[in-house]
Amino acid sequence: VVEALYKQVIIRQQEDELIKNYAQAYSEMKPKEAAEIFEKMTDNLELVAKILWQMDPDARGKILGVMDEEVAAKLTKIMDPQ
Repeated sequence: VVEALYKQVIIRQQEDELIKNYAQAYSEMKPKEAAEIFEKMTDNLELVAKILWQMDPDARGKILGVMDEEVAAKLTKIMDPQ
């Protein structure tokens, strides 16, 4: 049981690190370019929301600001901490 929990923790840490790497890469792109890629990922908005959440608020805002309004609204609802 302890070993299984340990493996889950390790997997979670690896996933978190991967999301942080994505966030950094997308933060370095022009907002319009990142937005266009995220808009094509409508089948996995949960992943997009995780990536955006890891970004600096300014970079996140710039990307959401140039996105399709519907997609940006859906992402904002997903990221809502409530």
